[in-house]
Amino acid sequence: MQTESVTEQPLKLGKEYPGPNEIKVVDTIVKMLKAEMLRLYPPGKALQRRQVHAKINGCVKAEFIVRPDLPQDLKVGLFKEAKSYPAWIRFSNGDTRILKDAKKDFRGFAIKIMNVPGRKLDLNHPDITSHDFIMMNNKTFFVRDIHEFAKILFIVTTPHTWASIPRKFAIGLSNIPFLIRATKAKTKLKHPAEIPYFSTTAYRFGDESRAVKYGIFPAADNKLLYPDLKSDNFLHVNMAATVKEHPLVYDFCVQFQTDPRKMPIEDPSVEWTSEFIKLATIRIPTQAIDTKEREEIGEHLSFNTWHALAEHRPLGVMNRVRKFIYEEMYEFRHKHNNIEDKEPEAGPDFFNDTK
Repeated sequence: MQTESVTEQPLKLGKEYPGPNEIKVVDTIVKMLKAEMLRLYPPGKALQRRQVHAKINGCVKAEFIVRPDLPQDLKVGLFKEAKSYPAWIRFSNGDTRILKDAKKDFRGFAIKIMNVPGRKLDLNHPDITSHDFIMMNNKTFFVRDIHEFAKILFIVTTPHTWASIPRKFAIGLSNIPFLIRATKAKTKLKHPAEIPYFSTTAYRFGDESRAVKYGIFPAADNKLLYPDLKSDNFLHVNMAATVKEHPLVYDFCVQFQTDPRKMPIEDPSVEWTSEFIKLATIRIPTQAIDTKEREEIGEHLSFNTWHALAEHRPLGVMNRVRKFIYEEMYEFRHKHNNIEDKEPEAGPDFFNDTK
């Protein structure tokens, strides 16, 4: 990665400004994450879950339907033509541990769109037909850069020992604003489908001068069922009850970067203020998701922001490091669980078990 100083030239729309030593920091992060996962899930003793968003609140089949009336300047990449794509969506809780749903947590919405033609940016698997979007409940990320991220990860992923406590205390004291922001980003829910979700990070939209962030908004007339508000897993229970009886609809939107300084690409802790523009509809048909098979699918799906067409290239520091961290951790987890790392496909019978 090349280093480019922000102060040497005016900021430009859609342009990245990589910082120093990003790869070195990535190596440190991956080592911390692998060590934590081996402590939590010793080889041969337990199925290794994801390092983040470990708990599934629902794994559903969906349609990703590109708007037929898009203006010409929005007909880019995945949105080039009016088309309906099959997809998997995984609703999740963000913590590494499997916590009770009543606890505040980050909430996730990861969507894997299938049957998307064109080469993808995953260098190891450029011919996959998947295009992934990874969303969470907050509009912004809780740290500004990879160096702050590594420090926070040291606090939360490494064992509390007499040797580590002084460093952890010093990091915590100097990063209080970020710890507060992370705490505020966690939320309580009664149903995974009652809130919007956001990308927090930026992505290219066609040419190199255009960057966007993504937002997914539930339709106002969605009918949600709440049969359980007390069990440890009530979010899954409520999602399963809902999609068994009612379809769900979301608007998939983008917001454009209109000011490179007020809406930076490299600092995901800054909220963009431009309007959201709808590009597609996500429709979740009625279906049964409270099954062992569906749980296994949700457990083994892998999502990566670099499973994307070049027109939608991930931008900014957090996405650059995701390219390496995701690949390393997916390979590590699948090897631990003795599971083939394989992208799903959708045939003509994909929606046969939905209504």
